[in-house]
Amino acid sequence: MGCSTTARTGSEGKVVVADQLIARVTGWTLNESIGETAWGDSDGEGYTNRRPGRKDCTVSFEGKFDTDSKIYTLMRVGDSVKLVLWESSTDGDYWVLECVLIQSYTTTVNPDTREVITWAATAGADGIYYAPGQSGAPTESLPA
Repeated sequence: MGCSTTARTGSEGKVVVADQLIARVTGWTLNESIGETAWGDSDGEGYTNRRPGRKDCTVSFEGKFDTDSKIYTLMRVGDSVKLVLWESSTDGDYWVLECVLIQSYTTTVNPDTREVITWAATAGADGIYYAPGQSGAPTESLPA
């Protein structure tokens, strides 16, 4: 049996905030969800009926602090910024969040172990967002 070549790795994942490529990103997570309305009625035969409500998308991303590209100069808690999350460097292989609200930012410093300083942030979509290849998605280019 041969090795699988169809599984995608995250090695090419990138984060772009306000058209600026973020240096030394170590990971990002996107959580798309939908609210719902649930009810029971005389036509439900004892079962619950459900209909979709509002769509939502939250993001967390993290990396190693780079002194040439200070993350906190690009975003602060409470800022609203455009966010593009690249799954790979392939054209069209990205999520576009036209506007996100930066909800939290964390920096970790460990003088004892001398680890490279890390940062992490969370954001929530403020309005429309697009999945890779979704109809109507804006065209993006990966900044250098």
